[in-house]
Amino acid sequence: MDYKFSLDPYGQKDMTFKFYGIEIDSLTDETWALNGINWWGWTVEEIQKIIDKSMSLVDNQNYEYQVEGSDLILYIKRERVCFYDMRSEQEEADLIWSFEQFIDFMEQFKAFVAENG
Repeated sequence: MDYKFSLDPYGQKDMTFKFYGIEIDSLTDETWALNGINWWGWTVEEIQKIIDKSMSLVDNQNYEYQVEGSDLILYIKRERVCFYDMRSEQEEADLIWSFEQFIDFMEQFKAFVAENG
C-alpha cells in the first residue's frame, strides 16, 4: 500500500496542533476512505485499544469503531475489515482489507503516533 503517514495530512502548513493521519495526496480512488482516519486526537493507547479489541474477536464476533470527528466507520471481523465512509453514496464497503493487513496498518500507525506524539 502506498500511503504516507503525516502530521499535516491536508497540507496546511500553518496548523497549530498535530493532526495524525495519511497524506490525502497519497490516496487513490480505491483507498480514499482512509482519509477519514485523519484525526488530531489519536494516541498510542487509543490505537492499542483498537488492536486489542480486534485481536480478541472470535468466531463471528465483530467490533465497530468510528473515528471521532470523522465519517469513517470500521467494521472489524477476523476474516476482514470493512471501511465505510458515511459520506459515500455506495452501500458496499468503500475499502476492504484482510484482518492481517489492518493489524499491520494499525501497528505502523501506532509507531508513527508514538514517534511524533
